[in-house]
Amino acid sequence: MEGRVAFVTGGGSGMGRETARLLAEVGARVTVCDRDGDAARETVEIVEEAGGTARVEEADVSDSGAVNRAVAAAADAFGPIDALVNIAGIYRIAAVEDIADEDWARMFAVHVDGTFYTCRAVLPGMIAARSGAIVNMSSLHAVRGQANAAHYAAAKGAIIGLTKSIAREKGPFGIRANAVAPGPIDTPLWRGAVPPDEIDAVMAKRSEVIPMGRLGAPAEVAQTIVHLLSPAASYITGQVVTIDGGESMA
Repeated sequence: MEGRVAFVTGGGSGMGRETARLLAEVGARVTVCDRDGDAARETVEIVEEAGGTARVEEADVSDSGAVNRAVAAAADAFGPIDALVNIAGIYRIAAVEDIADEDWARMFAVHVDGTFYTCRAVLPGMIAARSGAIVNMSSLHAVRGQANAAHYAAAKGAIIGLTKSIAREKGPFGIRANAVAPGPIDTPLWRGAVPPDEIDAVMAKRSEVIPMGRLGAPAEVAQTIVHLLSPAASYITGQVVTIDGGESMA
């Protein structure tokens, strides 16, 4: 990954932060994009303290203009982007009949629109270079469904369709696109959906259905993402890699 130019959305925490950190560790120059600029700056500080190279773009990925500006600024600073990681996301709990129009729209705006906007913004540069790799964040729930979060599962399912379409369309240009589909990962996003005084109990109950008996760590997802972006995965495209401690076998 030495010399690669990476753009990571949702890089201010959790899996995004770990992915940005690991990409920089293996030699990539990383733009950390997050709507929370302070969180993104914290990630950059972590990267720089470890000797890596990173910069911040504060943007809401559901805003196509903001995405275009962020991608252009990243390319001006580091050169054409050849590694894109879409991790920015939100999570809400609600029964199907209780999902308001605006909640449905927001879920798709962040996950689906945001992923599309960033892919669209970086692809011209990748096409010109006839090289590039994209990893989009889906979810185990995209293929299994999820009670009380149908809008989340549906949005994550749409990301799989988008990813596979990009892989088919842009493969002739040397561009690869894959998705990862994590099960439960111990991130601030996951913890934010659980009342603080119930986290230990919910984590224990959730772990009961996972063959490995625990939630995953952000770094375990990040390692897979970095592998998919690397030359070691040069013949892998259009795939959905499940990272769930074996839960999907149940």
